[in-house]
Amino acid sequence: MRPIVNSSCALLFALVACGGSKKSADSPSNGDDTAVDGGVASTELPPPHDSTPPTSPPAPGDDGAKKPTSCGGFDIADLGSALSQAACEVQGPALNDQKDLKDKLEIKTAVDSPRIAPGSTATVTITFKNKSKGELPLNFVVDPEPRFDFEVYSLKGARVDAPAGNAPSLPPEVANASVPEPKVARVTLAPLGTARLVLKWNAVKYKWASKERAKGALPGRGYPRDPAGPLAKGAYVLRVITPLTGVFEGVDHEMSQPRVQINVAPL
Repeated sequence: MRPIVNSSCALLFALVACGGSKKSADSPSNGDDTAVDGGVASTELPPPHDSTPPTSPPAPGDDGAKKPTSCGGFDIADLGSALSQAACEVQGPALNDQKDLKDKLEIKTAVDSPRIAPGSTATVTITFKNKSKGELPLNFVVDPEPRFDFEVYSLKGARVDAPAGNAPSLPPEVANASVPEPKVARVTLAPLGTARLVLKWNAVKYKWASKERAKGALPGRGYPRDPAGPLAKGAYVLRVITPLTGVFEGVDHEMSQPRVQINVAPL
């Protein structure tokens, strides 16, 4: 004989099957943002799929912060980052003190492509190499960041990328603003060590910026410039204007302004 189901159990089963059980009003999942239709809470949908790839947990002792760049060593891969650190600033060196590093320091400049399209961007790498058997300290001016710039010359020595005419006068609020005091950052190359700097250069010529934009110029940086179209095709000499200081050099600044010949032509 089949057992008889107790009527109270049957009623409980019906209530569960029909969703009669309700969550407590104090439950966090019953907030005000729950959709309601006809006074009955709607069924909760699963959370949307997160397409962000999972990240690995940090290694023990690693808080995820970027590690500082060393101010010295055999291989300084990012010279710009090193010079931007307050830890690499030094006190006391006079900016006018000069040392003859001709037999100790070798500076090379290389472009990532032998041909650069007019108006395009090229990657320029500058390498400072210690040729000596002792440590070689190199000083750079920072105000408050290290500044690197480019100048383009014809093979005969004429500047070809500069704006035409003299620079306009800066707005009074910029001209009269206080200029950050220049400081010196130092990196020390180990014997036969190197420091590298990677920069982006645009094959364009320049014009003086508008007076409105000049109102936002940084004090002490001169009148701002804007691109004025691509350089014409041809062979040029690209100079990298670096803030290297404290080195003896001639009027052509062969140490602080390393250079490389480039060819601007359609690819």
